[in-house]
Formats: sequence, structure tokens, C-alpha cells
Amino acid sequence: MSTGPCSTHCLADVSPTAPPGLRRRRAVALAAALARASARPPAGDGRRHAVCTSARLLTAAGVRVAVRPAAVAWPTGPVLVVANRVSWVDDLALRTAVPAVPSQEGAVWPGLPTVRTDQVTEALAAGRSVLVRPEAEPSCGTELGRFRPAAVAPALAAGVPVCPVVVRARAADRPTTVTAHLTGESWWRSAARVLGATELVLEVQALPAIDPRGGTAAEVAALAEYAVAQVLEADPPRPISHPRRPRTHAGTDSSAGVSPRTPAPR
Repeated sequence: MSTGPCSTHCLADVSPTAPPGLRRRRAVALAAALARASARPPAGDGRRHAVCTSARLLTAAGVRVAVRPAAVAWPTGPVLVVANRVSWVDDLALRTAVPAVPSQEGAVWPGLPTVRTDQVTEALAAGRSVLVRPEAEPSCGTELGRFRPAAVAPALAAGVPVCPVVVRARAADRPTTVTAHLTGESWWRSAARVLGATELVLEVQALPAIDPRGGTAAEVAALAEYAVAQVLEADPPRPISHPRRPRTHAGTDSSAGVSPRTPAPR
């Protein structure tokens, strides 16, 4: 699997399916939701405000969220949530579905709380769950880049479980790259594709927690990456120009004391 960012070739077969009138109404509703989000400061820790604002923005854009819980419940207490990185759409979906504060590596929305990248360890140690996106660049939704060990290192430092999450987009119950926000692309261009989609659903699927004890950051990052890839790559790639390539981690021994099936500490 390629370790680099996706390209516009991933969007070769994406075209609007919503009628022009619906696209215009969605654009107006999304602009109004953005203005409301900027004008209303959060109350308390901002969690309720973030969930409501994110849901409002997604509804305005015509996006529905489907949440699938993990087969084994996540442990109680603070966790480091790691998710694949596609666009602003999945950032909003994760805010509604996952009780974790995103780090600033993801999209930054007016009035919505984030954790500074250099303060993730401190936030975990203080009892807050944090969401990070370990890929260096966003993908199109069918590709998955390498998970950087530095992104999961705070979990090892704070002694908390790593909880993988898969986000994937479907339009008319088929995998799609319509939600992609690729490097160098304007937000409005990405938004225009989303507004032009019909029957668009963001699936947020939680996976069993990984116990980081006894492993290195590189090993835990690889285990989380493979757990996400196993689900994400079960769907065929929608773009013909996006072939599958082998996923290997040279020099990473997945048997070195850590397993995706190892129960996390409770």
C-alpha cells in the first residue's frame, strides 16, 4: 500500500448525483450552520456543543452517520482513539460518535474544542480521552497511509489503551471517495462534492482496544494500522485507477508482546 497521499485520480469517477436545487439548498444550510457555530461559544467543557454543532453541519450537508460499536467494549477511563484520516466530514462524524477530544492535527472548527498536539500526553494523564489521526496525509477513503509511531506514543507514556476506529463513506450503499479532502485542495471544492452526493452515509466502526503494555510505539502503531486496514480494505476500491498494493511493515515484529486481540487494561 502506498505511503504517500492520494491524488485526484482517486476522484476520477465522482460526479454529482443530487439535483442542482438540492445542492443549492444544502450550500445555504451549511453556510448558515457554519455561521451559527462561529457565533455561539461552547458551554462547560464544550462536549455537548461539539456534538450538536457537528450533527447540525452534517445534516445541512446531507450526510448521515451510522455508528457500529466494537465487538468488545472499550475499557473505562481515558483512551487514545486512532482513526483513519479522510476529510472534514469524518472529523465531524467522529465528534458525534466518539467521546474523545480531537487533537489539532485534524480539522479545526470555530468554537469546537481540540487538544494541542504537544499536550496529548498531558490530556490523557488528566483523564481525558483524545482522538488522533496517525496518517501523515489525508487519504481518499480507500487508501490507508502508514500510522506514525509518534501519534500513538502518548498512549504508551500515559499508560492508556489505544482504540482504533474505522471511518468509511458509502453512497447508495457503495464505497465512495466523494468525501475526500486531498492535500492542496480547497475546503469548498471538497464540500461541493459532498453537497452533490445522495444517500451519503459515514460509517464509524469502533474496533477492540489494543493494550500498549510491553510494546513499542512502532509496534502499537502497526497493530492499529492493520486493524483499521483489515476493515477498510475489505471493500473493493471504487476508483479503477486505485489498485491495491501489499501492506508490509519491514522490521516490525507483531508478536513482540502486543496483539490486536490482547485485552486492554480496565
